[in-house]
Amino acid sequence: METGNNASAAKQGNGRLAGVGQCLLRILGFFVILEPIWMLLPFAGFLYGSGLQIQNLARHPHTAWLTHFVFPVLTLGMTGPVLVVMGFLVFLVGAGQIYSAKLFRKGMVTGGLYAFVRHPQYTALTLFGLGLLLAWGRAMMFLAFFVMMYLYYFLAKSEERKCIELFGEQYEAYRRRTSCCIPGDRVIGRLLGRLPMPSMPRPLAIASSFVLTMLLAFSLMWLITTLRIRARIVPFMTTTVVLGEPDAGTEPSPALTEGRTAGISFVTSGQILVVRGPWRNAAAPGFAETVLRRSLRSPALGELLAFPEEASREVAIMFCAPYTPPENDDGVGKQFMPQGGKRRGPVPDPDGPDRARIMVMRCELADGATITDALSDKSRRRILKAAMTWVDVSSPETEDIVVKGPNAIGRPGAPLPEAIGEERWDYLIAQIDERESLVDKPPATPSRPVAQPSPSTELILVQAPILRTRIEPGALHQHVDTGGKNLFAMDIRDRLAASPSFRERLKRCGVGAEIVPVAFPRPGPNWYREHHVRYKATEEGDWQSYGTKPQVSVFVMLVRIKPGLDYEALFDATRRSERTIQGAFIADVDFAIQPPADSVHEITIVGPRRDLEERWKFFLSGL
Repeated sequence: METGNNASAAKQGNGRLAGVGQCLLRILGFFVILEPIWMLLPFAGFLYGSGLQIQNLARHPHTAWLTHFVFPVLTLGMTGPVLVVMGFLVFLVGAGQIYSAKLFRKGMVTGGLYAFVRHPQYTALTLFGLGLLLAWGRAMMFLAFFVMMYLYYFLAKSEERKCIELFGEQYEAYRRRTSCCIPGDRVIGRLLGRLPMPSMPRPLAIASSFVLTMLLAFSLMWLITTLRIRARIVPFMTTTVVLGEPDAGTEPSPALTEGRTAGISFVTSGQILVVRGPWRNAAAPGFAETVLRRSLRSPALGELLAFPEEASREVAIMFCAPYTPPENDDGVGKQFMPQGGKRRGPVPDPDGPDRARIMVMRCELADGATITDALSDKSRRRILKAAMTWVDVSSPETEDIVVKGPNAIGRPGAPLPEAIGEERWDYLIAQIDERESLVDKPPATPSRPVAQPSPSTELILVQAPILRTRIEPGALHQHVDTGGKNLFAMDIRDRLAASPSFRERLKRCGVGAEIVPVAFPRPGPNWYREHHVRYKATEEGDWQSYGTKPQVSVFVMLVRIKPGLDYEALFDATRRSERTIQGAFIADVDFAIQPPADSVHEITIVGPRRDLEERWKFFLSGL
């Protein structure tokens, strides 16, 4: 009697476990099916952003890859949709067999699809989920697919125990001659049965099998990503952008050097050093160089930056902050890296990308110390005075870069309390440390000369799958013979190359032989409403766009390359050490503005809030 009670209790426990499994499976299946649709809705940004805070995965290079695509969208053409349709049809046939047998009381079903596998409906759902994965290959869906397969296995085992209770030896014989879900999987089962498996309690066995399933999923994700990167061919097009010679009458640029110490990047010349930051705009290539170069001949800063012969141990170290202090600011600037906002990407600076407040620290070095030692070790310097000044690097070269100031820090006529200077210094360095904690830190680099401005540069526009820039021309330009040209990608490239504001930004960033701009087009604010770009031939033999006018947001990476590195190798992951991403900015292109007018209506500097290397990988992850 006691044995019977134990058996009854065990059956009830298994029934409850099976019920929980079925409930989880329904929820998971519902998620897998609706996830592609959900991602197209505006609520997805709230769920994956504010809700789950998934963007925090991108803060570390070892977890950032989880935010990428496992497969690019429609990796194998129509394979994904075909599998979805096949899975749906197989499910309908299998369900029809089961429910017709129940309706007409035919007993156990062993014909049709059930002659090949015992669970054809699970096979159908597997095909359906695999098709969705190939059509919408997100990492989350990939993991959900494996969890779904794991639950299917235990649910199938539970159903088979019920069938044995109902049909006895008849179902046992049927189970011995048929596969479970995949035709031929009995061979795999026999091979696994020969492996020595440790005996363990059922709960522990279930937990262990789940861990192994997840290990398999992550291993496959890593393998797929690795193989896809190895075999990836990055389509791109180039054009020469003329930047122009230096303005007539301007003085030759002084010799500048750049380097990095204690996680702080800088530019220096003689006894003056400008830190690349902590404000995000100041971290962009060319900004610190322009501030230093023009400060050397600024009448307003002449006295502060003058070093007589007896002051050979004095130096000036300059930090950059936002031109206008953010709200609730203490005068230095807390929000150097704007966060949040409804806009996609970084919020544009309200004063533009070329204005800044400059905190000038005049210091006396200890015996034997260098100007870079003052950045890495406070004990090697003493702050003598500090001043705040406001500059505009876009002002004409013939004018003073200073638009206001300098204003001394502290009470007029009184010596600067050392505590105030140290407090400001610590605060600025803390801002740089906060920024550096979000990126993959490069090693300290020795100082090297800053390259002289170049009269031209090559613009590289990547034809990523986004924005139809990689779609076959025939599919994009119906009834038009394009001669095999991708007119949309060419139009984006040519609008950038012809834009005065874009050329001026490249010139200010110091692009040329060592630093090249690499552009990744992506959707702008109105893309999902107005993205049907069409082209027609003109009488001159050129092409002209017509129809709706989309906005395109072009993410421009500024990449330092080793001499002799060709552009194809630029995208080779095995040669990453031969190129370094120096900075980035976003150029918003409005197709409603027709050339020769400037189509680039806004430029936003991208601070290194997230590692630019991870953004590079993300933009290439769909190829």
